[in-house]
Amino acid sequence: MIPLDLHSERFARTGNIAGEGFRRLLGRPALGLLQTVIREALQNSVDAAPEGNGVEILLRFRTIEGEALARLREHFFRNLPPKEADVASEDGECVSLRDILGAEQVSLLEIADFNTTGLGGPTRADVATGTDDLDFVNFLRNVGAARDTHHGGGTYGYGKTSLYALSRASTIIADTQTFFDGVPVRRIMGCHLGDAFEALVDGERRRFTGRHWWGRDDSEGGVEPLEGTEAVELSELLGLPFRDESRPGTTVAIVAPHVDRGEDLRAELVETVLWNFWPRMCGFTEAERKIEVTLEFEGEQVEIPAPEHYPPLDLFSEALRNVRGDGGGAVTTIRSARPIADLGRLSIVRGLHAPRNLMALREESPMRQQAHAIALMRPVELVVRYLPGEAFADKRFEWAGVFICSNEDEIEKAFAVSEPPAHDDWIPDMLSKGRAKTFVNVALRELKLAAATYVQPKAALGAGEERGPSVAKTAAKLGKLLSSTSGKGPGRAVSPGGGGGRKKIAISAPRFVGLELLDGQRIASFEADLTNDGSRPNLTLQASPHLVLDGSSTTVDDLPGDISIALVDLSLADTIAETNGIKIEGLQGTVSCRVTVPDDAAVGIRFSFEEAGA
Repeated sequence: MIPLDLHSERFARTGNIAGEGFRRLLGRPALGLLQTVIREALQNSVDAAPEGNGVEILLRFRTIEGEALARLREHFFRNLPPKEADVASEDGECVSLRDILGAEQVSLLEIADFNTTGLGGPTRADVATGTDDLDFVNFLRNVGAARDTHHGGGTYGYGKTSLYALSRASTIIADTQTFFDGVPVRRIMGCHLGDAFEALVDGERRRFTGRHWWGRDDSEGGVEPLEGTEAVELSELLGLPFRDESRPGTTVAIVAPHVDRGEDLRAELVETVLWNFWPRMCGFTEAERKIEVTLEFEGEQVEIPAPEHYPPLDLFSEALRNVRGDGGGAVTTIRSARPIADLGRLSIVRGLHAPRNLMALREESPMRQQAHAIALMRPVELVVRYLPGEAFADKRFEWAGVFICSNEDEIEKAFAVSEPPAHDDWIPDMLSKGRAKTFVNVALRELKLAAATYVQPKAALGAGEERGPSVAKTAAKLGKLLSSTSGKGPGRAVSPGGGGGRKKIAISAPRFVGLELLDGQRIASFEADLTNDGSRPNLTLQASPHLVLDGSSTTVDDLPGDISIALVDLSLADTIAETNGIKIEGLQGTVSCRVTVPDDAAVGIRFSFEEAGA
């Protein structure tokens, strides 16, 4: 087979973007480089799926050596960029494709999709196509093409720079089975993204952008992809994933990726896929929207667990079902008042901190810690980012939420345009003043409030209504459903008339003291301070226990049959009183009470005054 030709792009008279400028287009994503690459590649695959088609993805990491490596050198990379084109890394070391290919082993990270449209359209960027797609030129030639998929995952073209950034050689190979003018076509091409350089051409010094392509010389000063049977033959020689006309799609092979081989890489690949694409991988996701991902690591297939069985994604999955309308949990509509608009739907669920999968126990795992975040998405249901909130103080419990913005075109577009090139955030400041910016700002404000107050909502207390207990210490000991709040001390005192601290008879908000076991039953102890001027000796102090749910309270009468709480005893100063109340007379000082605590729940106590005989 004839080796591929190399074409190095010259600067045009009117200018070009230099290779190093192209690489900087990605900016500084909030995610790690490998996560960014997987996100970008799989987003492009989802966008490339015809409507009604599920997507199959193969992630494969392999190391080639010996004869396989010799074929790569001989048939694909026989012709290499000049030494002046070596890429300068951030630490100043020159990274040479020539040196990488000269090693005894070379690793490849291959990302292949099937049942997608592949890289179709013309292969030259200067060809007018009318309504035809431009996937090939947008992926391999153009820079930063606008998104052309309705409600798609991202702006096609910018994030692809992450593919080159992950390669120590800044080099990728693209192998695609696609259609052009309605006819099936196979294409294969390589691309290297280096720094601008100068070199002698026909005795003259010329400037080059640093972009290089491997294909077939077109005799017009450019290069075209290898096509047809030659492309199929080369793909098979290189051992790229098999495909034919019945399996259209694209394989991107990243040469010498910046990764450490080993179990951590295997786990990171699994978790990167799950953490970012679990909404499209759930068992309850419709077949036409589902992503089926297979991972092959050094010849061994690695299982990717179902999100519903991979904590904490089980909680996120439950919240997603609610938002979709398939679950039984509560859903909140996030609204804008001016202009009036429904911006999206939010659901939050809570549960026990379930044991993690072994892969989630590595130090860098995003799923290792207690969950307390909202997954932000657009209707394409790819996770943009996780908005953190207040965690349960009791680490045995966790919560997870899902927000999907409205699929109304104006609103969905506002969120899409607010995303940076890596599609890993919503940034309202990227939008000009107007409706779109308001939509994103309002949604983020409301979502941040929901995340911050889910564990301990701010109750709206009416006039004359006593405040609930301070839960700073209670939460740390009891809270499945409480958060850590300010520990500055007891709240405002409650008086018989419902007024503030200026009353002569008042009791402070309860303080949690501790837990004990009594005949196998958990008991919570509370204290409060009673101030009494003796002016109303017939008053009776009452103590009412309640179960704390989402920061609000449930009375004993409202509890389901399998949950019960009861007041064990109530005392004032050194006097132990009946549980039905204490006649305060002239007594004052420390009020103590004990309450039974159901398993995996939090209790509180509310004090009130009643007139004797009332």
